[in-house]
Amino acid sequence: MSKEANAGELRTSIIIEKYTETQNDNGYPVKTWTNVFGTGKEYRVKWVNVHGTEVFEAMRLELNEPATLTGRYSPLIDPKKNSGSKYRILYADDASKTTAEKEKLCFEIISIDNVENRNQWMEIKVKRQVSAR
Repeated sequence: MSKEANAGELRTSIIIEKYTETQNDNGYPVKTWTNVFGTGKEYRVKWVNVHGTEVFEAMRLELNEPATLTGRYSPLIDPKKNSGSKYRILYADDASKTTAEKEKLCFEIISIDNVENRNQWMEIKVKRQVSAR
């Protein structure tokens, strides 16, 4: 049976940002994170933190706050179409924070699964990059 979520379960608003590196006028690299859906746009997902025996496995793998997100498919975050791209996830409420605060609050994508390759649902496994506590 495929993984999916009811519309009412997609209640967590997140922002998915893509990393780009450019050079300024002096030739120094400038690190930029841009929202893949456009400025001010949010992506709604079903957010499930690990629980039960998964917690011990996450501790063994040294994952900080791992979670599984289920959302509707979008080609903008498809790793096959955007190979080599680096992404991060933030809660939508954290979008207005400073750059330093965002670095502590963002989640790193462990894997992205286009469920059954049907272009309907995506399952994204994430972990917090740095412990936020």
